[in-house]
Amino acid sequence: MPILEVTAENRRQLQNIANTLAAARKVVVFTGAGISTNCGIPDFRSEEGLYSLIQAQRDAASRNQTSGNTKSKSSHSPPSSAKSKSLPFSIPNNVKGKDLFDSQLWKDPISTSVFYTFIASLRKQIYEEVRKVTSTHRFIKTLRDTRRLVRCYTQNIDGLEAREGLNTDMTHGKGSRARFTKKSMEGQRSLARTQPGADLDGGCEIVPLHGDLRVLRCTLCQQTCDWEDRHSTRLLAGKAPTCQLCAAANQDRQNRGKRGTKIGTLRPNVVLYGEEHPSADTVGEITASDLTMNPDVLLILGTSLHVHGLKTMVREFAKAVHAKAGGKGKVVFVNLTRPSESVWKGVLDYWVCMDCDAWVDSMRMHRPDIFQTQLGLNMQVKKANDKQTPKVIAGGIVAVKSSDDKENLLKSSVSILQQPTRPRVLLTPKQKRPLENTIASAEKASRFVLPLSPQKRRQIPDHSSQLLDQLKEATSTEKSATQGGRTKEASQLPTPPSTGHRGNKRCLAQSYQELCDSPSKKKARVCLEIWQD
Repeated sequence: MPILEVTAENRRQLQNIANTLAAARKVVVFTGAGISTNCGIPDFRSEEGLYSLIQAQRDAASRNQTSGNTKSKSSHSPPSSAKSKSLPFSIPNNVKGKDLFDSQLWKDPISTSVFYTFIASLRKQIYEEVRKVTSTHRFIKTLRDTRRLVRCYTQNIDGLEAREGLNTDMTHGKGSRARFTKKSMEGQRSLARTQPGADLDGGCEIVPLHGDLRVLRCTLCQQTCDWEDRHSTRLLAGKAPTCQLCAAANQDRQNRGKRGTKIGTLRPNVVLYGEEHPSADTVGEITASDLTMNPDVLLILGTSLHVHGLKTMVREFAKAVHAKAGGKGKVVFVNLTRPSESVWKGVLDYWVCMDCDAWVDSMRMHRPDIFQTQLGLNMQVKKANDKQTPKVIAGGIVAVKSSDDKENLLKSSVSILQQPTRPRVLLTPKQKRPLENTIASAEKASRFVLPLSPQKRRQIPDHSSQLLDQLKEATSTEKSATQGGRTKEASQLPTPPSTGHRGNKRCLAQSYQELCDSPSKKKARVCLEIWQD
């Protein structure tokens, strides 16, 4: 199936994507440097990315060497988008942009020094100049708060997701699978429910595939330590700090008269191309667990999908999403760079050619309910008393009369009743009342008039009252006969009047009497007595 291209003008397709996202219960997100460009952090492969800036700096340096008058040359050079920005440090001409993130740089002291300076400058820019996160970062937090986020795998090392309260600690693992059950969906999200082992424990919600800038890692013992200001000062100078753990172990051995050990240096906790992730086992466990969660939607935001490891993960998750019954699972790719049709055909369903923040704003416009988190309900429902009787008003709406308990009613219910919508009913408890048998002035039981028969259009009287009178007379006769010493005989049932149906001249009591008098093959004749209650 070809990839469907969606632009900002295709509102119908944007609406379809929004509807798919609103109906999804489990969402997996992959993010790249494109979601942080609006914060002032450059990406890698765009026209104003890091590689273009480094190449522009190299070109400017080469022109300066070949030309004696640098100012005149730079004044007549045509402006470009890449030259509008500059790097806060200089890069040697023999160092390319890709060399800064390749594991081969450790073999060259110059490349290693440039890498330390670049990472320290980038961290300083993020921590000092970036004041707030983008709409895409807040959107990922919204997915977490609405209990849709399975996991977010990011290639970024800026750690801006942690500012929104998202967990980036790999030691928390994969979290609880019970957070997507119906029981866990009920209630409000609280700190106690997100603790390790609780029902809403999401584990490591943001998996940094390329590391982060929070800590430094030793090149020898692989232990981590917090990134402090003294470390930044040395790294900005292009030099590596010393590992204090290795230094303490070396000093301890020398104090005991033993041979000293080698002392390692600290490096940024960033995973370069060609290196293995230091928490590769944890990443593998989290990925295997998320693949079995059967996600509904896969979102790929702000990445060009050029890294081999990420391409493999995206293909695996896309296969799990497309395995949903009825083809409901969708893979949405949001980036300004066109994906290769020959590589991603059958993997990506939508290519949204928009900025990530602009796409999030369009989702908010098309389906604002996606961004509505579940709030705690604090409502008190009070049953209506005798004073609160229903009253029918115009439009078929049932309201409640004004009484002393009017203030206790829900304001939301009153506002809904006042809206000019279809008729609504405010439910009140039913009051049980006994069945009344009205007695006429002549103290005779009145007859219950049944509805007219649609065929014969006549009234069918009910002779239950006359039958009751005959039963009372028979009871009194039986009682007087017993007191006079006469023998007890089978009671004669009262004979009700005829029902009036054609062809049925025999009354009900006569038929019942014959049934009682008929001999039975299994039971003896039973004498029927009428007891007065």
